[in-house]
Amino acid sequence: MKKKHIVAALLSITSLTATAATDTAKLSLNRNNIKVWTYQTENNPIIQYRAETTFDVPLERAVAVVLDVERTPQWVPYVGKAQVLSRDEKKGEFILYMVLDFPFPLKDRDLVIKGKMSKNADGSISIKNNVIQNNYPEQPDVVRLTKYTGDWTFQRVGNNKVKVTTTGYADPAGSIPLSFVNMFVQQQPYQMLMKMKKEVNNPLYAQPHLPDLLK
Repeated sequence: MKKKHIVAALLSITSLTATAATDTAKLSLNRNNIKVWTYQTENNPIIQYRAETTFDVPLERAVAVVLDVERTPQWVPYVGKAQVLSRDEKKGEFILYMVLDFPFPLKDRDLVIKGKMSKNADGSISIKNNVIQNNYPEQPDVVRLTKYTGDWTFQRVGNNKVKVTTTGYADPAGSIPLSFVNMFVQQQPYQMLMKMKKEVNNPLYAQPHLPDLLK
C-alpha cells in the first residue's frame, strides 16, 4: 500500500463537536443533499455536529478519498497539513499529525491522532480517531489540541451509491470567539462534504486501492 494511503483522520478532525444523544440534535442545514445536525450536552457548552450525505460512486471510491492523506488539505476546510507518522496495515491502525490553519488573528491548532479503520459485519467501513499525547515537537504560536475524537462511516446503499456520515468532538483550546465556533461547527462539515462530492469523482480514484482488511 502506498504511503499516502492511510486513514486520514481528516476529515472529521475539524469538527468542534462532542459525543451526544442524537435525539437532542437539531437539523441546522439541509442543502444540496447534505444534512448537518447540531446539538449540545450539559457538560459541554460547545455546539456539536453530525453530518451526512450520499455520493453516486462505489463505497470503495469514497473511502479511498479519505485515506489519501496527501490530498487532505485540498478539500478539507482549515486543514493546512496532514502527515502520517506511523502505520500498521495489518491492524488497520495509524498515527497522524495534523495542522488546522485558522484565520488571523486566531492561532493555528495542531494535534496528533491515533486512528483505526475496520470493516463491519454489514459491509460498512468505519474510521475512528482519537487524539493522543505524543512527543511530536510543539510548534511556536500553534496551540496543541489535547481533546478530540472523530468518526467516519461509509455504508453501501446501491451498486454505485454510498452514504457517508462524519461526527467528532474537539476542544478547540485557547481563546476563540463563540461566533466563530458556531459558524465553524455548522458550515465546516457542509463545505467539507461539498468539496468531497467533487473529489470522489477525481480520476485519481477511478481504481481505488484499499488496505486488505477493508476488502
